[in-house]
Amino acid sequence: MRVLSRRLRSSDTIAAGLFLLLGLGAVAGAVRLEIGTPGEPQPGFFPFLGGLGLAILSVLLIVQDLRGRSSGGEPFVAIRRPLLATVGLVAFVAILDPLGYVAATAALSAVLLMVLGVRWSWGSALTIVLLAAGSYLLFDRVLDVPLPEGVLGILMGR
Repeated sequence: MRVLSRRLRSSDTIAAGLFLLLGLGAVAGAVRLEIGTPGEPQPGFFPFLGGLGLAILSVLLIVQDLRGRSSGGEPFVAIRRPLLATVGLVAFVAILDPLGYVAATAALSAVLLMVLGVRWSWGSALTIVLLAAGSYLLFDRVLDVPLPEGVLGILMGR
């Protein structure tokens, strides 16, 4: 019983328990939105699938941890890179409307390359610009998905 008690307090089990609650909350919220069917999805369809997937993966992690097959998680100092990526994504959402899609995507790409440990060069800078501009052209011009223009729209006189 003591071993089980110690395992239930491991970082993997605690994290998985929190994500299980989050997944179940997403499923409950999705059901209130109406799920629909795969042929005719309603607003809650994809949140339902995401919440269900998160809940299932959380239960699997708890079972792995109880069986002693869990890796035990990463040391706390290893959280720097995922934290930087998360901050970059939050900043992306904050600057998307004022700066526009191209500038925000270029900034996010630079942060993610930093997180991945890619050495900065003119080639990586060119890749970032081409990625941001190319994806803008694809979605906004070819697929007709409206994206925020921000500073780019002001500079182009729109």
